[in-house]
Amino acid sequence: MSIKKSIIILDVGGGSMDKQIVITFGNDQILSEIKAKHPDRNLLLYQALNQNDKLMLLDYSGKEPVFQSPVLYDILSHTGADKWNGFISFSAMDLNFDQQKVFDARINKLRSNGLPDGMHSIYSLNYHKDINQRVILATWNSYSDFELWKNGSHEFIPKEYRDSPSFYSHEAYYTPAKTTETKSSY
Repeated sequence: MSIKKSIIILDVGGGSMDKQIVITFGNDQILSEIKAKHPDRNLLLYQALNQNDKLMLLDYSGKEPVFQSPVLYDILSHTGADKWNGFISFSAMDLNFDQQKVFDARINKLRSNGLPDGMHSIYSLNYHKDINQRVILATWNSYSDFELWKNGSHEFIPKEYRDSPSFYSHEAYYTPAKTTETKSSY
């Protein structure tokens, strides 16, 4: 049986945010074993929105990663106070140099105008070896708060980018998962 693992490490350099965030994917059994092997970590289990069998484990301890073959993302900016026990959105996209300038300006505008209702924090990241691959990670109160913002914020990713055949983007959404212990108590 082959288990697909994907790991994201967000390296937050400097100041009081000197930490990493590590994410891995797997089934309940594998992720539970990882949690059991590392009780010193506050490992958080998430499930993909509307897909209970798609699980993600998140470690925001800032300690050395416990997963193999990590994928490193550089944090370009961070705003807000993280709330890891709510809804989490990931948006990944490939941007050329000109698109990056426009996108960064939009992120900076969002940061300077204050975060939208229901958003606790936002990270602007790039894949460690490729500045063109950007990721936006945000923590939210709920999916409905995210949807209200997304549907009312058409300026975040300009329409001309979304309509371009060369533009790639991917979104993934996660909510806290019921743990094995929680499931068995029902």
